[in-house]
Order: sequence, then C-alpha cells, then structure tokens
Amino acid sequence: MFTEDPSVQTTQRVSATASMATDLSWLLCGAAKQSMRDRYPQLAAIFSGREDLSERVRTFWGDGAEEVGFTEMHILSHYAGALYLRDADALWRALERGVATVPLELDVASESPEEIAVYRDRFRRLKESPALVRAYLDLMKEVWQPVDEMWQQALPLIEEAGRHVVRQYENGAALDVVVTPGCDIFRARLPEIESDLEAGKPLVFVPCLFFGSSMYLEFPDLVVIGTGVGPDDQAARARTESVARRLKAVADPTRLAILHCLATAPSTVGDLALLFRLAQPTVSMHVKVLRDNGLVRTERQAGRLRLSADPSAVESLLGELRGALLQDSEVGPTPPDGASTIGSDRIPATVVESTRSTEPVTA
Repeated sequence: MFTEDPSVQTTQRVSATASMATDLSWLLCGAAKQSMRDRYPQLAAIFSGREDLSERVRTFWGDGAEEVGFTEMHILSHYAGALYLRDADALWRALERGVATVPLELDVASESPEEIAVYRDRFRRLKESPALVRAYLDLMKEVWQPVDEMWQQALPLIEEAGRHVVRQYENGAALDVVVTPGCDIFRARLPEIESDLEAGKPLVFVPCLFFGSSMYLEFPDLVVIGTGVGPDDQAARARTESVARRLKAVADPTRLAILHCLATAPSTVGDLALLFRLAQPTVSMHVKVLRDNGLVRTERQAGRLRLSADPSAVESLLGELRGALLQDSEVGPTPPDGASTIGSDRIPATVVESTRSTEPVTA
C-alpha cells in the first residue's frame, strides 16, 4: 500500500511512501559533489549559478561530507517520524524537534562502523548547539526551496511508482529484482534482510524523484529501500502515458464498437445514433473522446460531417502497445552479477569512486 501515515509504516509489513527527506539527501550529495553534477544534467541545472551554496554544503560538517554523504538526514528523519512528510515546513519542524530523540549509540545495520562514527559525531554536535541546528536547517531549506514545486507536482508519479513496486514485491518478486542492489553492503546483507522481512520486520519502499536505482537503510524496527523515479523513469512514463490515454478511450465498449463501425464505413453522428439506438448527444460525446485521442478523423461531404477511423492512428496505437509490453523481452542477456552497461553509474552516490555507501545508488 502507499501511505502518508507514519503509524502505518510500523503496522503494515510492506508499504511505500514519498519522502521529501530522502530526495533532499540526494540533492545535498549533488550539491557537495561536482562529479555528480557533471554526470547528471538535472542536478547541474538545479545548482547552476549556485556555486556558493554547493561550497557551503560541501564544507558544512568539515568532516569530508563530499565523501561520507548525508545519511544523518535519513537517520534523523526516521527518529523524528519524518520520512513520510511531504510539506517542507512540517519537515523542518519535525527535524528540529527530532534532534533530541536520536540516540548516540546508533544501531543502523546498513552503515559501516566508520560511517556510524561520523554520524554519531554530527548528532553530538547538533545536540550540543541549537545554533548549529538552525544553520543546518537553513542550509537544507536553501537547497530544497527551488525544487519544492517540481517535487510537489511529481507526487502522483511518485505515488504510482510506490504502488507499482509494492505490487511487484507482494506478487512474489525477489527484493533484488524489485530494486537494484547497488551497494556492496546491500548485496552482502540480502540474505539477512530477506530473513528479517520474512519474520515480519516492516519494509518501506521510498520512490524518489531525484536519484536512480536504489538506496538501503536499516534500523532495528524498519528496513527502508529507496527506488528511483528519476529522468529515465519519467521518460518511460511519458512514453506510456499516451498509450494508456488512448487505451482508456477505447476501453468503453460503446466507443470501441463505434470505432469498429467507423473502420468499416464512414458515418455521421446521426447514422451512428440510429445504428446504436443512442441519443445524438451521447454519440457526440463518445466521438469527441475518440477524436481527441486522434483515433477518428472528420471530413465534410455535401454539407455533412462524416466520421471515419484513422487507420494509421489505430495501427500506431497497436504498435506502441506492443513495444511498451514486449520491449523488455527483446533486450539482450542480463549482464553478469556486479556488471553494468553504464559503468560507474552503478556506483553509490556519496562515494563516487567506492561501493561502500548506503546512500542512494545511481541508475
């Protein structure tokens, strides 16, 4: 299921949620790392002309943030009950309150001991300095503000991605099929993760707009798996939206019958009304849907508007549907485990030259 309610995440075994905090953590990584901005045009556009901001993000912690990343954002969000939040002001308030709730003895199985030590020190500093908390939140607000409207508009896409991945998993797809186990620790811990999930440990999928294939974060009471809704996913969505819209147009039995009739012989609205024993306004409504989707064309003959099916449009729809459903089966063999057809794009986002991170993994 897809949820906005934080309580559901601990009562449902498998759920999905949009997470502003998770997408924000990716943006922080993009701000800190020039290599990521070089690789991803979307990140480059977001931070274009904001070099000063990028530098302030990179140097904020003074502990090599460009190498270690910003997983403390996920940890803080978890303890603040803010992973599910979609309103920026609500997120800032929750994070500010949540600083006091984070234990310094962190138990986060997805992180290495070295990373835990860094995050523990960051939380210690935040707990000791309200001024540092304010500066931290001000920096995050500055990073997020330009993309908030874009993210809000993409929520229907994010929600659909969440429902899709939950359906896949609940229908029996293995975890490493549903998501790409992009970092070493994710791959190494898959047996333990799957065992914990089978024993009833809650799992939350987090579809994210600004990063690629996967992210893995594990707490004692929750496994969080990030999945991508990045540019490639949006492009695929755009390709299929047109097909889905036209399929919806012919999903109505009467409209499909009208289209079949018009493919046989051109007719007027009046002719169709008589044939189908429908009121002319009803026929006009059905015809308008078919015309709006490019499946029916019109031609005026002897003062009468005659309708006919557009055979090329119908053939195009069938071809696009065939491509949407069958293209994956025509792809060549899957690369061997650990290999990638796009090289370093499988490398974790926070440590571009390493595979040790549990931050978002690029697609």
